[in-house]
Amino acid sequence: GISCILLGVICLCCSIGFVVYNYWEEENAAKFTETLLEDVHHMINEQNVTQDELQTKMPTVKVDGYDCIGILSVPVLELELPVLTDWSYAKLKKTPCHYYGSYYEKDFVIAAHNYKAHFGRLSELQSGDVVVFTDVSGTTHHYEVVLLETLPKEATKEMITSGFDLSLYTCTLGGGSRVTVRCSSVQKVR
Repeated sequence: GISCILLGVICLCCSIGFVVYNYWEEENAAKFTETLLEDVHHMINEQNVTQDELQTKMPTVKVDGYDCIGILSVPVLELELPVLTDWSYAKLKKTPCHYYGSYYEKDFVIAAHNYKAHFGRLSELQSGDVVVFTDVSGTTHHYEVVLLETLPKEATKEMITSGFDLSLYTCTLGGGSRVTVRCSSVQKVR
């Protein structure tokens, strides 16, 4: 009986430690994102990007040692987030990242963790909601949510060959699936 009680106490302590660690990690990501966002806003206003550069690749700016491609805004969720140029697990722990494609090719995919300050509320979006991406040249790209879907975590091909102009995704709480929001370009925000 004593060993069962001790095992239970150990499991409880581990669980509490895991919750505290996740909370700490999420808070650090929120602080990092807020600081980086402010710096990216300043850099966007100072950019001089030529039209030739704009037609060949997505322009970037280096902010605090990170290459950024712009700012993602989801007004209905009150989100405004900087987006890093390329993704890695370490970068995803800090802020959303460009996963695949580009806004020029209309196959743009952005990934983020399911932190509340990042894509944790992505599943609350509905068809018709507006998403805006402002690239580092200051050009805004407007999108409208068309579809919400849940994909298996192994569905990489389905993620990047969707035929949608913009896809946003994050993992579900257990990490077994991906909450995915598909968007189409629109001329103007309604």
